[in-house]
Order: sequence, then C-alpha cells, then structure tokens
Amino acid sequence: MDALELLHNCYLCRDLDQKELEALEQIVAIRKINKGEVLFFQGDPATGFYLLLSGSVRVYKASAEGKEYTLHHIKSGQMFAEAAVFEGKTFPANAVATVESTVAFFPKERFVKLIGESPQMSLKMIAALSGFVREFNQQIEDLSLREVPARLASHLLRKAEQIDSHQFILDTSKTELARSLGTISETLSRNLKKLRNLGVVEVDGKNITILDPERLQAIADGEKI
Repeated sequence: MDALELLHNCYLCRDLDQKELEALEQIVAIRKINKGEVLFFQGDPATGFYLLLSGSVRVYKASAEGKEYTLHHIKSGQMFAEAAVFEGKTFPANAVATVESTVAFFPKERFVKLIGESPQMSLKMIAALSGFVREFNQQIEDLSLREVPARLASHLLRKAEQIDSHQFILDTSKTELARSLGTISETLSRNLKKLRNLGVVEVDGKNITILDPERLQAIADGEKI
C-alpha cells in the first residue's frame, strides 16, 4: 500500500480530495517502528505530530517512582502529539509502539504552512477530530468520577457501540487496559470475574460477549457489584 492509500484510509484524511492528499504526501515522512520502540520521551522537542497508519501506540506518563499511567491507546487512523506542536515546545508525555507499526510524521512548520494555504483542508481535518475529542473527554470523566467497575463497564459498552455488536475482542492486553482505566491488572481481572459471575458478560480470553447490556449500563452509571 503506498503513502496516498495509507493517508486516505485514516480518519483524519478521509474527507480530503485527491489534490489535498497529494499535497499532504509531499510533507509527511512515513516510518516503520518496531514493537517497544519509543517515538518520543516527555520533554523532547515537539517538532511535529504523528498519524498512526497501522499498528498501536501507547501514550503514557511515568512517575518518579517508575509507575506508568496510560493516557491514550492510539489506534490505526488516529493522530497524536498534535497538542504539543501547537501549544508547547516539548512533548508532555512518552509514546511507545506496542506492536510493529507504521506512522506518518508531519513536520510542524511545513504542516502549518500547508493548512494556511488551504483553509478548506484544515476545516475537514478539524471535523474529523471530533470523535477522538469526545472519546478523550469520556475517559477523563471516567477516571475522575467513577470507580473501577463503572470504568470497566463503560469501556465495554463503548467497545460494543463502536462495532455495533455485543461480541468483540479486546484489542489490547489486560495490563494495558488496566493502565488506561487507571487501575492494575489484578483489580481489572477481579472485576471482570465479578461481571462474569453476575451473568452480565461472558469472558473467554480476549473474547467478550455482553449478555445483559441493561445491567452493564446500570453498573457503568454507578450501581455497586
């Protein structure tokens, strides 16, 4: 798959026409990265932003004690590190590939010049970002206002809504999922077991089936289990 196809298949660029895609292709650098490879560390100069074309990237913070907290699991088609480019001089977090991945790097100066010359392109990209912003706002609400069972229930319901099915496969490890929910693997496994014992979900490895969506919604809304 060539660069134009990779860009066209990403949600950020899905509404761009051929001419706009070709203009983007002229400024991006496409790069393959190995599992475990770090794209940037917190404090590194923010010279541009990234678009994940395939694979998976984890954006995280690390405390002085070495404890890590996942801010985002970047999926294919999503952009990341854009805030640092437009609002600061350094990256505010770390980013590492969790599987072999392909990214497109957009240099700040060339990208700003391009969208300045084509306001219509920037409007299309802004519209495409709305879904990601909503998802991030939901994550912040979950972490600040909900207990772990409610966070987990809310996550499972969102996954089901995204694919319009009550059967799906967790697309990340339980360790990574626990981090994104602000907890640890043991607590996550314990709460999954509780949901299974209540007959709310069926769990078979990474395969999840929601058996009682109404009860799961009640748990997401704060019902104790």
